[in-house]
Amino acid sequence: MNEVKERQKLSWEGMFYSIQRIDLLIVSISGAGIYVCLETIKYLSDKSLDVNLLIRISGGLFLFGIIINFLSQVFGYKTNQQDFLMCQVKIDAGKKVSKKEQIQIDTYDNNSEKYSKWTDIFNYLSIGFMFLGLILIMTYFLFIF
Repeated sequence: MNEVKERQKLSWEGMFYSIQRIDLLIVSISGAGIYVCLETIKYLSDKSLDVNLLIRISGGLFLFGIIINFLSQVFGYKTNQQDFLMCQVKIDAGKKVSKKEQIQIDTYDNNSEKYSKWTDIFNYLSIGFMFLGLILIMTYFLFIF
């Protein structure tokens, strides 16, 4: 049984490590995408060429990806904060939980779940914006440039 608990703990830590890596990738790739878009706009402007709308949209999508990823970090923090507070109330209550303490526990738990759902939504949105930005900028360079 202890082996299963230890494996579960490692799986839990692995989940958080993975999401942290995904967040870093989103910010890195989107930041690089913004740089490529800005450099392309600069190059085209210097050559007095038209700046294609795909480049501008792509840069905007990368920017939204970073902004939304930032929001997911804020909501992730709030999720953990509420979970921490719930655990603190449980620890302070000991084995005998009063009605007042149970209400606090339930409130913190519900808040944590709400923030967690928003964190997931923002994570998926930031991934989506990043991929759309990548698709548009690659479409431009492969078929238009």
